[in-house]
Amino acid sequence: MEYNDIILKKKDRVATIVLNRPDSLNALGGTMRQDIIAAIEEIKFDNEIRVLVITGAGRAFCAGGNIKEMEKTSADVSLLKRREFIRNNAHRIITEIRELEKPVIACVNGAAIGAGCNIALACDMRIASEKAKFGVSFVNMGLVSDYGGLYFLPRLVGTAKALELFYTGEIFLAKEAERIGMINRAVPLEELEDVTYELANRIAKKAPVALAMIKEILYKGLSLDLRTELDLEATAQSICLKSEDHREGVRSFLEKREPDFKGL
Repeated sequence: MEYNDIILKKKDRVATIVLNRPDSLNALGGTMRQDIIAAIEEIKFDNEIRVLVITGAGRAFCAGGNIKEMEKTSADVSLLKRREFIRNNAHRIITEIRELEKPVIACVNGAAIGAGCNIALACDMRIASEKAKFGVSFVNMGLVSDYGGLYFLPRLVGTAKALELFYTGEIFLAKEAERIGMINRAVPLEELEDVTYELANRIAKKAPVALAMIKEILYKGLSLDLRTELDLEATAQSICLKSEDHREGVRSFLEKREPDFKGL
């Protein structure tokens, strides 16, 4: 499939979505939203792909919404049409990332502001350049956070810290994001790709069915009681115990070699 505002690359069981509007710091305009959704749909049904990486072209990861487009459309679009657009685009991007049965890593190469920050938060893991900047700065535009930020951020950094960041619209560096638990790690820019793809390739060697179930149950468990979570774990474990991947894991351990998981 051809994409206008992203690049989709696939190599060694890892797919990469590159947000590709560098002249606008990869702001969410043009066809980028629709392209992201379509690319994740493609990856969803590609059995060769085990892990997805999302990154940005040029100096930024994603600078959020396109301010110039906001100025043109804010007065001309009805409340109902605006809400429909948000549901069909912003919501779809976030749910596609979260419901993809494959691990997703944000490789944050530069500024991740507003919706761009929240797209990174929707990913399962975040590796960032030390020079990257973050901010949930919606309040500076008289807006509330969307793209799931009000859901994700307090679960990562706690309610009080999240509210401080939402209330002030503060922009902060990756080292601070690492300190408060918002990202997995901050690394020198020249090491960012190596660190990200070392992690992606390590995960891509693991059993796909087990990875999918870990992701699904962990996220569901954030809003479940312990007994319900334990029931989900028991069901998933019963499925995994019957899988060829489990038998391969046992064989490889006994034979002292790396397992070759097939997703079966």
